[in-house]
Amino acid sequence: MVDNRLYNLAVSFLSGVGDINAKKLISRFGSCEAIFKSSLRDLQKISGIGDQISLKLYNSFGSALQKAEEELLYIYANEIDFVSFTDEDYPVRLRECDDSPIVIYYKGKPQFNSQKIISVVGTRNATKYGTDFCASFIESLAAKYPDTVIVSGLAYGIDVAAHKEALKHDLKTWAVMGHSLETIYPAKHKRVACKIIEADGAVISDFPHGSKTENSNFVKRNRIVAGLCDALIIVESGKKGGSMITANIANHYNRDVFAVPGSINSVYSEGCNRLVKTNRAHLTESLEDIEYIMNWTSKSPESLQKSLDLVTGLTENEKIIVNVLKNYEYLDIDNIIRQTNLDLNTLSMSLLELEFKNIVRALPGKIFTLKLK
Repeated sequence: MVDNRLYNLAVSFLSGVGDINAKKLISRFGSCEAIFKSSLRDLQKISGIGDQISLKLYNSFGSALQKAEEELLYIYANEIDFVSFTDEDYPVRLRECDDSPIVIYYKGKPQFNSQKIISVVGTRNATKYGTDFCASFIESLAAKYPDTVIVSGLAYGIDVAAHKEALKHDLKTWAVMGHSLETIYPAKHKRVACKIIEADGAVISDFPHGSKTENSNFVKRNRIVAGLCDALIIVESGKKGGSMITANIANHYNRDVFAVPGSINSVYSEGCNRLVKTNRAHLTESLEDIEYIMNWTSKSPESLQKSLDLVTGLTENEKIIVNVLKNYEYLDIDNIIRQTNLDLNTLSMSLLELEFKNIVRALPGKIFTLKLK
């Protein structure tokens, strides 16, 4: 077990090999250990590696294993653990990303393959508008989906606001760092990081101890913030900055990106407004927008049926509509017509009555959903 972990960790210390090529090596040889037992000729046969890189790689086997041994001693002595790309519990969402890290270090107890994971990021210069949205959104999220994980970067502004709100409402939260786990930056947020770990969340990094802290690291860590989640929410952002980079990465990963619109006169909303304007993000004002796009429901079919059984006083047409809508999170009016066989006028009147009875909610685009969900 220890030997396998050593080789899994050592791959991340090989010279001339990034995350993408490291995965090529693993795919070619079948395991991390097999890479270190390969010959120079074996390495030279791999497409895209080349003779020069192969030689550099082969010559680094010894030093990579030595660094991995040192790293193992450090992490075991400092209550740190790691998961490698070849492990079964490596995050499945990150596994889909071509440049995801080969190794992820963490403190805490992250359930990397939780059912719902939302990343929330934004400007360091957050306004009351942005922090109020974080508070309202996460409160609503916790009430309906208490198993959701909130991911962010522990930075000033929106990031730390999202972590704090998650802790306040008993949601698990993970902080992705742009440096090793030897320290916490900013130092002011060390207390928040400790609370995250105590609450069975996690502080995460792909940098081994002893790594230099550079500005480019914080850009690199954004790929983890984007890759870990089902959906990324940009709360406030200028035209440039880390949040916009994270949004672009999330688009590349085919994640759903959401942006909170703001005043056209606010420099802290320029980025969000541009993302929506250029169709790189869905406009979001509340949890309902996330539910609609993500096709989320907080009730099981059995629970929903129990709620429907308590509804009384419906006409036959209204019952027909409700029975159709219960099978969908959202449904447009054309589909409702086809499935109910009601004409447009009758359907429209019945839907309006169901709205008055607080059973159906109408959404933009003539889309309808049951309020009971």
